[in-house]
Amino acid sequence: MPPFPWTALQTHDGYEVSRQGGTIRLCLNRPEQGNALTLSMMQDITLLFKALSTDASVHRIIITGCGRYFCTGMQLKEDLFGSVSQRRTALQDLFSVIDTCPKTTIAVINGPAFGGGVGLATVCDVRLALSTSFFCLSEVKLGLCPAIISRFIVREWGTSLARMAMMTGRRVESQTLYGAGVLHALAPDIDSLEKITEEFLSAMRLAAPQASALCKMLVRETAWDGDTETTVGEVFAAMLAENSESSYGVAQFRKGTKAILWEDRDGNGCI
Repeated sequence: MPPFPWTALQTHDGYEVSRQGGTIRLCLNRPEQGNALTLSMMQDITLLFKALSTDASVHRIIITGCGRYFCTGMQLKEDLFGSVSQRRTALQDLFSVIDTCPKTTIAVINGPAFGGGVGLATVCDVRLALSTSFFCLSEVKLGLCPAIISRFIVREWGTSLARMAMMTGRRVESQTLYGAGVLHALAPDIDSLEKITEEFLSAMRLAAPQASALCKMLVRETAWDGDTETTVGEVFAAMLAENSESSYGVAQFRKGTKAILWEDRDGNGCI
């Protein structure tokens, strides 16, 4: 049976929304900026997910990207320190609404993911990826840390792999995550990725939506252990405090510095 055609629904600043039967597809559309998330994008997508969560005609939501990248995280060219509270709230609301959405969420990972883009893929229920894609929690290189998304990374990746990726900023290949069960299918090219996506959608059409939502709730509630909200809040505040490492790191990033040698900055570099 051939796939249903996609029908365009909305075009926003930074993303597009289309529909195929009971499936909504959200495509990040800032290819020249690596599909980085602006504050307004995060707020708008949060509102979209809230609306879709109560729409009985919607059963599944796909998140993907246009162009080379899936998502390179938060837009660092914006004023990162202008409103810490506003930015933290936007990030938390976005990932929370996706995580608690009763619909089945599917990340179709069309290319590399960095920082918050890794979180955007990881928070989804099903993850399908190009075999050439990779994932990099690069925040630590700028004096930042993946505070908001850490709970999802640890939950889905496992403690050991998450710790290594978060503390080193090293890229993790899609094959590694597939072997760890984090990714559920790999495709050698975009055409194959679209075919695999359609195969998953066909299988999901046989799953009762309310039962799927209950399964999702069961897994989420049994996976959490302890109060993470307080810790995340403390880390986020410390990370963006005045004169923090991140103030220097992000400033260097905006200047075009490719790699920051932190030991040299602290006076401990080797000559």
